[in-house]
Amino acid sequence: MTSALPESVAGTWQRAGTRTGESKVLLTSITAETTVYEPAETASALAEFGSSDIPIRSLFTVDMRFSPSLSSVGISPASVLSTAAPKARSQFVDLVEDDGLVVEDTRETLSFERPDGTEGRWYVLDASYPLSPDLETDRESLATEANVAIWPTDDAYGMAGGTLPLEAPDGLDALEVDPERDRETIASLIRSIDPDGASE
Repeated sequence: MTSALPESVAGTWQRAGTRTGESKVLLTSITAETTVYEPAETASALAEFGSSDIPIRSLFTVDMRFSPSLSSVGISPASVLSTAAPKARSQFVDLVEDDGLVVEDTRETLSFERPDGTEGRWYVLDASYPLSPDLETDRESLATEANVAIWPTDDAYGMAGGTLPLEAPDGLDALEVDPERDRETIASLIRSIDPDGASE
């Protein structure tokens, strides 16, 4: 089941696609379904300017399914966050790079606290977004930032984040660059998304 966007962002964003990946952590297999969203207002105007399948300004939520469940093998998600979080970050990097984004480095690794007191890990990644060769510009890519956060739930993990542009090519007025606004939108999603499908 795909996590619903919380009310704080749901009205102005639309689904841009879903990707599914599999990995292993400790004794369990993980199936992660990632749903990507883009701003509804600029989706059509920006559809052809990039050569990545992920919008340059995006939000994403991840639904994780563990087999066997963590509780059945006696593992508390909070107790192994330090192992699970880097694995989740790597899986996210693989996903966006498969879709054309180039992740260059991890700029920051932060601890953060959700409104319910749950502590998680937040990664800020430097990336570059490839431009379409059909775009009338001498630029090949744009500086981009990706954010991904993971936190423990009762029997699994919540995961969400997004990407944002740090610059725009000349002549593309539809791509408004406002990093602080975009970071706050991503933070609002991470603070309020409920992995079980309802917003707080």
